[in-house]
Amino acid sequence: MQHQQVIENFINKGTGGRGTYVKVGEDVLYSQLPSPYRPYGRYDWGSHGGRRTPLAVRLENESLLVNGARLDGPEANHQADVLNTLQDSHHSRFGVVPFSSIVAAWTDGEVRDWNQKPIPTGNLRREVGIVVPSSGERWREVTEKDKQGQVHTRRVHTLGDSVVRVRDHYYLSAVDETGVGNGMYFFAELLTDRPPASLAEALNFLKPKVVREAEARGANVRRQGEWFAIPTKLVSSELMREVERGVAVYRQRHVLGRDGHHELEEAVIYRAGPRKGEVYARGVLKHTNREHEDLDLGTIRWHLVVHNIQGAAYTLSGGGTMAQFD
Repeated sequence: MQHQQVIENFINKGTGGRGTYVKVGEDVLYSQLPSPYRPYGRYDWGSHGGRRTPLAVRLENESLLVNGARLDGPEANHQADVLNTLQDSHHSRFGVVPFSSIVAAWTDGEVRDWNQKPIPTGNLRREVGIVVPSSGERWREVTEKDKQGQVHTRRVHTLGDSVVRVRDHYYLSAVDETGVGNGMYFFAELLTDRPPASLAEALNFLKPKVVREAEARGANVRRQGEWFAIPTKLVSSELMREVERGVAVYRQRHVLGRDGHHELEEAVIYRAGPRKGEVYARGVLKHTNREHEDLDLGTIRWHLVVHNIQGAAYTLSGGGTMAQFD
């Protein structure tokens, strides 16, 4: 059977099939390469031979969990065929998520590579669900405001933002447009006991109350990764008086969070008083590993900088080969 026919049967009909390399078994569509693997004659591709890679799993409610990891070799072509077939099939419920994200959430971050601890298909079917379906792999336009409030548009690549359930926890699977280049994939736990009804609600679950209130007032709230910057009416003279009083400290190149990578050009950090713990910043917010675009807050207005609300977060940047829990 041709690979494309196997894929179409699995997605559209829920039936099985076996091609040379693409096969169906136990509600999973996978790519299986022979060992030895000699696609061009006498030379053996030793690292590829015998490799089995899951492409999609049919979950209990007939939704599809599709592997969105960056694959290589022939598996990448098989994956592209799956994504293209999904786009054409108008299947109503599927999620495109790197399977390593699923295993990381499943093991509470102890294992971050699907190949190290693949989850049995039966467990995936019972314990994973698609809450908000994906719209598929695509490019989307995002709008951003600069420090003057001017709106700019750029295109980012997305796996198709979705929300999935892993056991009793809900995760937002999406691409952060503040990541360099085409954006950064992230898989963030939503701290909620109920499933979000939409992607917009899931994104709001990540916003602290102070951010939601500022946005409701029409403030130009900006973001880099998990950090929000809210413009305030505080002036430098007021903040410097607090520094002189000893209730706050002034820092340059202050790195946010413990073992963090987001660096503020100028910061005032409150150590005492009713604002204890609050951080105000101006200038450029940079990522020390250059995983996010610089965020220029300007040199006039001070911004209150706050962290989002999330549990464990799994991020994938660059070529998709480096992943970590934040």
